[in-house]
Amino acid sequence: MKRVVFAGVALSLGLHAATITELFDALKKQPTTQLDAMQAKFAKLGVQKVKDNFYPSATLFASYEHYNSATNLRPVPPTELSHLTPAGKPYPFAQTIERVGGKVTMPLFVKSLFSLTKKAKALAQSAKLKKELNFYQNEALILGSDATWRYLDALEDALKARKRSIEKMYEDTKVKVESGRAPGIALDKMGESINRLDAAINDVAIKKTQVQSQIESLTGMELDAPVPFVQKSEVKADEIFALKPLQYLLEAKEKGVRAAYDALYPKLALSAIWSENYSQRDVWQGDDVHRSYGNYTLGLSMPIFVKSDYTAIEQAKVDVMKEKFRLAKTKQQLEAQAKALKRSLQLYKESISLAQKSVQNRNNLLAYAKVALQAGRLTEEEYLRYEEGLLDAQSKVFEAQMKRWQTMAQIAVIYGNDLKTIVE
Repeated sequence: MKRVVFAGVALSLGLHAATITELFDALKKQPTTQLDAMQAKFAKLGVQKVKDNFYPSATLFASYEHYNSATNLRPVPPTELSHLTPAGKPYPFAQTIERVGGKVTMPLFVKSLFSLTKKAKALAQSAKLKKELNFYQNEALILGSDATWRYLDALEDALKARKRSIEKMYEDTKVKVESGRAPGIALDKMGESINRLDAAINDVAIKKTQVQSQIESLTGMELDAPVPFVQKSEVKADEIFALKPLQYLLEAKEKGVRAAYDALYPKLALSAIWSENYSQRDVWQGDDVHRSYGNYTLGLSMPIFVKSDYTAIEQAKVDVMKEKFRLAKTKQQLEAQAKALKRSLQLYKESISLAQKSVQNRNNLLAYAKVALQAGRLTEEEYLRYEEGLLDAQSKVFEAQMKRWQTMAQIAVIYGNDLKTIVE
């Protein structure tokens, strides 16, 4: 496959501290990527948290209780009291009671848990895809920033070349002025043009600092110069990947409606409790008392009318409709954006070719202008316009190359392409 290179940029390979692949690898280790990974992990744990409700729960307890009058250690039916009195056994009553025991509960049927599990799974998948999408977007920012840096480097070289060209004509004109063959104002015109070029070069330096900072903030790597890269494969434009997080989010909202309805179903649960109850010096007979007490319960509960449950159902339905409209809006925007970007990508390729031809023509015209100025057939203003024309043509080449890379990166994000597989 033909390798597409970013032409017209003067690069010093010795200054590069990294490759584009190393920048992408560094991005994986940065806090912004790790934060997305933690959010995805947190969402995945949400699935386990819902599933945990299917498990039994067990607790131990211990208490020390003191009452202002005798209290039973456990419920004592009259039939038991009738046996304790003839046998001379202590009654289970005391003012100070110590209890030790345990309790186990387990849901046997809670319908909403099944829907909530499906909702949590959809949310976890949405978070996972959102993490991937954010990573692809940050890759595109790195590539776009590097392409901008390369554009600025090329523009700076072009500005300096034009400055050297005008300075050469300035020196030639200075000789004419000193010999009286040209007016002194000619030097002022060229001097002002050189000053404007210096201002433009300074402005480019400021912009280079900004893109350098952008790359460093994303990768943690400080570069002295932009990294070189070439395209090794085409973007795979199949389905719109950027929609997938929203699609799973919509699915989660739909499961939320089902869970809201499920809250109206009966719930079946099993519970059991056991305790050992102690008292030193029974208040009735003066003996220590120890009694065990326990039970298990199979309970069925069913909501007959809970108004808030019905409101929750309506809220869940509205939430689903909001998400559907959000998804439809985003889909419409992304489809239109992808179509425009694909068209722009082709146009930028044509723009590069046309601008390169313009550079050749402008170079020829500038060569003519220099001769004409020396011969007195052109004024300084006319000559400087030829210099500006060449600079403008060169700038258009560099800008079209930069925008081509940035457009390609945007298309890759929309369709979920890892730029590591596209450029090297």
